[in-house]
Amino acid sequence: MDLNCPQCKSENTQRLSTAFESGLSHVNTSSKGVGIGVGPDGIGVGVGTASTTGTSQTVASQRAAPPAKMTYLKPLAGIFVLALVLVLVASAIWKPLGFFAQLFWVVGSVLYVYRAYQFNSKSWPVLLQEWQNTFLCNRCNHVFLAN
Repeated sequence: MDLNCPQCKSENTQRLSTAFESGLSHVNTSSKGVGIGVGPDGIGVGVGTASTTGTSQTVASQRAAPPAKMTYLKPLAGIFVLALVLVLVASAIWKPLGFFAQLFWVVGSVLYVYRAYQFNSKSWPVLLQEWQNTFLCNRCNHVFLAN
């Protein structure tokens, strides 16, 4: 397998998955503080603590990210809110229109779930396999699929 960059012929290449992982940093910090203040009502003392957890990611790591699966919750919530607005507006105009808005919600939700399931089960695994076989040249930043 030839892993040299096809653009600049450099041997300094790495998998996108490696570039992605190397740009992630996990953060877990905590701090404590004490403060004293003087005001018109006298002296005040304050004590506080803070903690931060999360992940930091470089721009290069974001560019090398794996393909994302289609999500279910947010789009379905959006379809529901849109249908709810349609039901309220349609019912105010003419009662039977509310039925069509509800039908839109059911059909729209079923179609979206079907589309997302098809993508996640058929298209996404192919995209992930392609991503796992894709390399990044550290010299010229060219992204290429390994032979």
